[in-house]
Amino acid sequence: MKIKPIKSRKRNRRHREPLSARAARGAKKWGRILAFALPVPVLAYGAWWAYGKVTTTGYLAISGITVEGAERIAPEELVAASGIVQGKNLFSFSKDEVTSRLKANPWLESVDINREISGTVEITVKERDPIALVKLDALYVMDANGVIFKKYSAEEGLDLPVVTGLSKESLASGGENLEERLMELISVLTNRSGFNITNVSEINIDADHGLSLFTLDEGVRLDVGMGSFEEKLASFEKILGTRGGVLKGIEAFDLNNYREVIVRFTTDVVKEGGTGDGKKG
Repeated sequence: MKIKPIKSRKRNRRHREPLSARAARGAKKWGRILAFALPVPVLAYGAWWAYGKVTTTGYLAISGITVEGAERIAPEELVAASGIVQGKNLFSFSKDEVTSRLKANPWLESVDINREISGTVEITVKERDPIALVKLDALYVMDANGVIFKKYSAEEGLDLPVVTGLSKESLASGGENLEERLMELISVLTNRSGFNITNVSEINIDADHGLSLFTLDEGVRLDVGMGSFEEKLASFEKILGTRGGVLKGIEAFDLNNYREVIVRFTTDVVKEGGTGDGKKG
């Protein structure tokens, strides 16, 4: 048997890409990768360096701190609580941290911090508007949004009506229709002329009978139920006008039906020949 030798195939060198072209293409590919990759750490370092310069340069020192909207809280008290120090760099503090520190004061509803290129830091606050005291385990202050935000202190000198009949349990449950009606009644009393919130000493909430309020003068009870508060108070004023504005001798007004108001007189008036237990007006 004759064995034929296997001939090796020759490569077609005419169609093979030159080495210089392949090298150029590879260099171009890696050049594109490096063009995107190299600037990342360079830019990061540059940003870090620039931030360090901005937050330490003496050219951006805090030249003044102003406070707007503070009436109950002294402006200097707010500046001290903010932790912002005049003379330090304008960007040496976090606005979020300053806001958090200031809002630790329960009287503050909102806080806004602004830096001015002139070097001034502006602190703008909105204080809560107290409208009533709420009797729970102690007296607490409630604002115009119905938020019970702090325990009452006699040093604050608030001359406000007291809300009774609420409990911590009812507040925790939420969605109480009586609480919504309470805020509606307070809103009506706050915005009306004539008999208004300044003439009220107490507002009582009762799950069965609705809302009642007690007048500051003579402590007369007005049963106003669950709605139509403006109409009911207008009927009360009309009857009061027939008496020359005098409440003495009256125990209560039943205003649930404001078209047919029932007036209850005190025992002394009845003994002296009054009209009896009740009188429709």
